[in-house]
Amino acid sequence: MKVWDMHCDTLAELRYAQQAGKPKSFLHNDLMMDLERMKQGDYLLQCMACFVHLEPEREKSPLLACLEEIDIFYRLLEQYPDDLMQVRTAADIQTLLTSGKRGMMLTVEEGGACLDSLGALRDLYRLGVRMMTLTWNFKNGLAEPNIVPGTDDMWPRPANTTGGLTEKGLEFVEEMQRLHMLVDVSHLSDAGIWDILRVAKRPFVASHSNARACCPHVRNLTDEMLTAMGEKGCLIGLNYCASFLDTNPDRSQVRSRITDMARHARYIMDKAGEDCLALGSDFDGIDGDLEIAGAQDMPKLAEGLKKEGVPERVVEKIFYGNAVRFFSENL
Repeated sequence: MKVWDMHCDTLAELRYAQQAGKPKSFLHNDLMMDLERMKQGDYLLQCMACFVHLEPEREKSPLLACLEEIDIFYRLLEQYPDDLMQVRTAADIQTLLTSGKRGMMLTVEEGGACLDSLGALRDLYRLGVRMMTLTWNFKNGLAEPNIVPGTDDMWPRPANTTGGLTEKGLEFVEEMQRLHMLVDVSHLSDAGIWDILRVAKRPFVASHSNARACCPHVRNLTDEMLTAMGEKGCLIGLNYCASFLDTNPDRSQVRSRITDMARHARYIMDKAGEDCLALGSDFDGIDGDLEIAGAQDMPKLAEGLKKEGVPERVVEKIFYGNAVRFFSENL
């Protein structure tokens, strides 16, 4: 079964390896995503996130880090032209469907990479970026994240219900929607998500988030958010991270299991509709006890969801059908 995955952090891992003087091949490596694994998993398209860390001791410049990962993305396309193709437009999606290649779409995880510059945002769009989160786990000039500082040892952690979008953040949302760069609300505070729901004129995504009612992690979406996003025609990517799936109060023992993925999937579809659910693995951004340990395991997930009672027709929509339709309509 074809796979369209809305989020992975593989570009960042490739950059870290390069910086350490131990570059990794994208043909085959020890990460969760490479070309061989994509073929084993029958991938149609992978959204490749440029992950940027805002702490100055981690990055000299967030924008430079983003540009370096974009460079890696384009070098992958140059190295494997017979296997990979970039997707920027709805027309590209139609070409991809009959090409026999694996699609690659540039995205950004951390709007702070733009340094509050609308010009930088437009330049990222010109370079091929088609989706961006406003935040990661740190407050920036656009918005606040759903992680409240100083709550690492709390379970459940309190949600950030007061820090929403800044005026600059609202400007970014307006410009992103004008460009048809998808706004991604994963990692955004509760208040920020409601700001987006209030001002957005076009559908948006939560590329890698689950249901908070099924697991009370603040990275997951509330019932009210799921319903509102369903009504707005948004798309939600099921995240494979154990911390967002498993309710075990001993957070050192959480596991990522197909049973829990199916539980979240059914719940999200019950609240938002079966047209609103897709995949957002978070491969190479997660670790731990994973039943789906890499791109090669996607056939196992498809069969597992069917065994858990999700009809094959619906599994196909989750795996690629909803994403093909949504991105074709909104790029």
